[in-house]
Amino acid sequence: MLGARGRDGVRSLTSDFLSDDEIGALGLKRAGRSVSISRHALLFEPGRISIGDYSRIDAFCIISAGEGGVVIGRNVHLSAYVSLQGRCAIQIGDFSTISVRCSIFSSNDDYSGATMANPTIPDRFRGSTDAPVVIGAHAILGTAAIVLPGVRIGESACAGAESLIKSDVPDFAIMAGVPARLIGQRQSVHRILAEKFLHDCATPHSNSE
Repeated sequence: MLGARGRDGVRSLTSDFLSDDEIGALGLKRAGRSVSISRHALLFEPGRISIGDYSRIDAFCIISAGEGGVVIGRNVHLSAYVSLQGRCAIQIGDFSTISVRCSIFSSNDDYSGATMANPTIPDRFRGSTDAPVVIGAHAILGTAAIVLPGVRIGESACAGAESLIKSDVPDFAIMAGVPARLIGQRQSVHRILAEKFLHDCATPHSNSE
């Protein structure tokens, strides 16, 4: 929603997020309750994109859904400049956090030189890898992490800033580096807190003191 013009005649932005009516007009496959989408995000093929309850997509994110579609769970945060792209499915589980400038690809060109690259070239001359990506519930990707096609990141796993994730990540693993390697294990306390959070959300609160 745009605010009134200031003294200099420039219109100020009072909210970066689309209204419910504007979200409805996008034509998403599914938009859950209380979804927040920046008006500066770009969503291509919205009819293939599902976004769960209370999830938030910040400014300058790009979601380009291929034939496999994009499914974003509930309470997921896509920080500014996150990019989701590729022909195959991309799935992000509930309560996941995708930090600033992360890139998740379900398609990737062949760099060997044996084939040509980029989408301006017909498929018969290319050798791209196309495979679904699954990011489990409660996962965290640090700033500028990159996830390549075919990767499954386990539930409650996390990857440090600027990590390159080329292969599957076990549940609760802490990964870092290029390529990413195991450096530790996450605690499970957040899962208990999530259960309490969901219970509180499902329980009507009394107005009485």
